[in-house]
Amino acid sequence: MAARTGASVGVAVTITILGALGLGLFVTTMVFYGKSQKALSDLKATNEDNARFVSPSERDNAVVRSITDEAQSERMSAMGFLIKNRRELLEASTGDADMSIREFKNTISTIDGAEGSSLADLIANKNTVIDSLTKQLAVADAERSAAQKNARDEADRVATIEGEFNMSSEDRQREVQGMRGHVMVLENKIAELEGKYGSNIESVRSTTDAKLKEMQEELDSVNADNTSLRYTVAQLRGEGREDRPRPISEEALVDGIVTQLNIVDNEVLISIGREHKAILGMTFAIYDSPTDIREDEQTGQYQVGKAVVEIVRVEDGFSRARIIESSQGNPIVRGDVIANAVYDPNKTYKFVIDGLFDTNGNGVATFFEREELEALIERWGGKIVDDIDGDVDFVVLGERPVLPPEPGFAAPVAVIKEYNRLQHEIERYNNLMDGAEATSIPLLNSNRLQTLIGAFPN
Repeated sequence: MAARTGASVGVAVTITILGALGLGLFVTTMVFYGKSQKALSDLKATNEDNARFVSPSERDNAVVRSITDEAQSERMSAMGFLIKNRRELLEASTGDADMSIREFKNTISTIDGAEGSSLADLIANKNTVIDSLTKQLAVADAERSAAQKNARDEADRVATIEGEFNMSSEDRQREVQGMRGHVMVLENKIAELEGKYGSNIESVRSTTDAKLKEMQEELDSVNADNTSLRYTVAQLRGEGREDRPRPISEEALVDGIVTQLNIVDNEVLISIGREHKAILGMTFAIYDSPTDIREDEQTGQYQVGKAVVEIVRVEDGFSRARIIESSQGNPIVRGDVIANAVYDPNKTYKFVIDGLFDTNGNGVATFFEREELEALIERWGGKIVDDIDGDVDFVVLGERPVLPPEPGFAAPVAVIKEYNRLQHEIERYNNLMDGAEATSIPLLNSNRLQTLIGAFPN
């Protein structure tokens, strides 16, 4: 009985121990299970947090691995490494390590040329511009230094000239003062001589005045005779020219007529051809009748023709001419007369040309346009001579050259030479005008010549 009781107690103890162990194991299992679930939850949160920085698919990217390796070499986390590099990059590029990327982009976008370019390219371009501007600045500095040196040299030269001038002026003043002293001495001596020889002086003065009056009368007589002789010579020169076939009146400048019209081809036929020495390119002014070639009483200018034609084909007895200018309401008709002051089939006209001409109609008369007019006259059979002589047929004068103010003594030599040249040009111009009027040579101005040859219609 005792044995059973002892066995029962042992079994009960064993069962109790086993129950306690089972309960402990259950509790331990539940604890570990709870911790496991928490660990899984923490792992999931950690993975989610890691995915915010780098996704699983990006972890095998070569750039990510490179960043991870560099971070490990510096014993830093990848994020810490990136934050460090970001701050250093912003500090280097903007000076503000805490600037956001959006602010950085906004800052870069305000730079000229940043759109479509990398920051490195933008910096390289700016460096190129800076280098170019630096070189330009160096050149400008060199030019400025040279200009300053030239200015100093010129100032020194002017100072030297002023010094020499002042010295020369002082010398002249001293000479003038000395001459004044001599003049005063001479005046005193003259006064003494006048007082001493007063009566003789009055007698000599009376005799001298009478002699001067007699000589003046002789001079006036000689001048009158000279004037009369000049007039006689001018008349004789004019009479001597009467037998030469050159046109004195405008009516005599008519060279032919319009024989046919070709309105379709804008052409006319004129009554001069190869046998009349017509040449290609020659122009003629067209008038209704010879009496229309005359000066306008109000303006003093010659009326332009109602049309201008240019020879484009020369035949034996006629020529074809293209109409290059025509007036509204006054068409060309058969029988209209044609005129060109240079052209004459029977002789070669000689021209003296001087002055400035405006052949292109730009309002500026120049010497070079006079040369163009001379070349045109020679091409059409005329001859250019230098001076008026017995064979000259026309004197053509353009605008008189304008003489500028007389240069001072300190003016450059080139300016003085140009002034003297213009003086000679104006003197020659005036002499040609006077000579043409004195010898009755036809005097044509630019308007008259251009109107009559039809070369430069208004």
